[in-house]
Amino acid sequence: MNHRRLLSAPVVLIVILLVAIPASSATPSPQMLEATAGRDYVDLNWQPVPGAEHYLLYRGNPQQMVLLANLSSPFTSYHDSGLEDGSTFTYYVTAVAGGNESEPGNAVVVTVPAKESQDVFVPVLAIVLSVIAIQICAIMIMATFKSKMRLK
Repeated sequence: MNHRRLLSAPVVLIVILLVAIPASSATPSPQMLEATAGRDYVDLNWQPVPGAEHYLLYRGNPQQMVLLANLSSPFTSYHDSGLEDGSTFTYYVTAVAGGNESEPGNAVVVTVPAKESQDVFVPVLAIVLSVIAIQICAIMIMATFKSKMRLK
């Protein structure tokens, strides 16, 4: 039997396996992106990606996403402030490991709450009714005091 044939068969098999089976060097996408909106801000957080060196956070609308922040690992949250009331934004995050950027994880769409209108009628009415109640109590105390003074 030829020794070269015996040695070349495993080498050919290894080469076929390396070519046929793609390397899984793709960086996993961050998962479970969540957002909490408040007056003029949005708080974002997501699950960490093992091996991620940093995260890229994007904001915008579905037609145009812009890089908002580059966050070093292990940070997996961001406070986006100074936002206009009533504005709607789309966010997604990617992970970077070994120079490879992952596909975006889940995207979230958030609307910043609009400023609540201040209704001044109810607080003013409460103050007026309180003043009237105090005056009625004062009149009743004076009337009671005068009637007790006459009895003696």
